[in-house]
Amino acid sequence: MTNSRQHTQELLKQKDILESELRDLESQLRSHGVTRTEPLMDANGFPRADIDIATIRQIRTSLIYKQNDLKALMAEIESSLLALHQDTKSEPGSELADPPRRRAFARVNTIAPSSPAADAGLKVGDSIVTFGSADALNHERLQRLAKICSESEGLEVGVQVERVVDGRPTLVNLMLTPRRGWGGAGLLGCHVLPI
Repeated sequence: MTNSRQHTQELLKQKDILESELRDLESQLRSHGVTRTEPLMDANGFPRADIDIATIRQIRTSLIYKQNDLKALMAEIESSLLALHQDTKSEPGSELADPPRRRAFARVNTIAPSSPAADAGLKVGDSIVTFGSADALNHERLQRLAKICSESEGLEVGVQVERVVDGRPTLVNLMLTPRRGWGGAGLLGCHVLPI
């Protein structure tokens, strides 16, 4: 049980490190004056002379690799948390064993159609367990969510929610990309309330 919990904690630390590295890479792109999808060729099909194309391509490639690593890690975290949850349920007195960091701290109240939240698969009624590095112990009255969104604009953020599926609470891992220009207000297009 202790090994399972330590393994899960190590995976969560790796997730925080990866998300930080992704934010750094996104910041590097912005410092070069481009986004992840901005064309590197001019209107005539020639490489732009105003940017360092080789460096930008390296940064974009690193972003793709790290995003794929994060997706794989999120799947591993989900499996680890489910195994840990099963171990905890089998222990005597396990009703009190739920670590506070893994408790939901916010509930999704509304979601705008075609918003980043809707595209990620978030649903009304989902209880947010983690949002990037924010959890039940450090969300600072949801202020940390706003900070993570502004720092991660255009970058995927791992979100874990508890959702009732077939009458049973189930942990679901999602990847959400805060962004502007989706047709509505805010970077997510959803409203959450603290629990």
